[in-house]
Amino acid sequence: MELITSRHSVDGGHGDIFEITMNRPDMHNAVNGPMSRLFTDAWKEFRDNDDLAVAILHGAGEKAFCAGADLTALEELVNINANAAQKAEYPRTDSGPLGGSRIVQKKPVITVTQGYTYAGGLELFCHGHIRIAEKQALFSVACRRWGVPLIDGGTVYLPRLLGAGNALPLIITGQRIRASRAQEIGLVWEVTEKGKGLKRAFRMAEQIAQQPVDALRADLESAITGMHLPIEEALQLEAANTYPVIESESMKQGVASFNSGKRFWFL
Repeated sequence: MELITSRHSVDGGHGDIFEITMNRPDMHNAVNGPMSRLFTDAWKEFRDNDDLAVAILHGAGEKAFCAGADLTALEELVNINANAAQKAEYPRTDSGPLGGSRIVQKKPVITVTQGYTYAGGLELFCHGHIRIAEKQALFSVACRRWGVPLIDGGTVYLPRLLGAGNALPLIITGQRIRASRAQEIGLVWEVTEKGKGLKRAFRMAEQIAQQPVDALRADLESAITGMHLPIEEALQLEAANTYPVIESESMKQGVASFNSGKRFWFL
């Protein structure tokens, strides 16, 4: 199976951890047609299933998170014989060559890399709200060498995450950077020792799943949607969460826990 999904329950959690594993280690987890279709199904399942609290995306094997699109199977990812009408409709209807990469997730996603994070793989990595890298990981818009464009979110997410000053050199040159440099520019939130990344991702996911769910999801959606709105509109969007959240059972339970003396810190 090119892509494996599994669910992990969390004691005291408000939903399960949804693990997505890219499983073509012999091809550096490059995405082909079957993986792309499975990806679309997986991202839709996570988006639509309220019983899933946090997603973790990672690559199988020791060498790669994902090397991007499998260029030997390009015709499986994009209709290279599309007619004019199909080409015009494509930006509005296609979910992305790598599978669901144009779906905006508004529940927490953690991406964790242990190696090559190249081209479309870098685009997939950027879909994580929390991004973890083992210290040996490498990052590059490697498709620059082959004339292949970023069409799975790279030109959208990289400038938003890194700012133009850091994103544009990566996009223009395809230069490789290591995990330490990626952390310096904001591409990576946390760097771990070799072999420790996935364990750290699960630890984070467990703690996220244990937190009251309504405020978390409202705040994340407000941050994502409001990021590039005019400030007045963004503040109104945030304010619209007030009553739905304070009237929710999860906030009532959270306040009761606080008043009973319970304390929780994210570690």
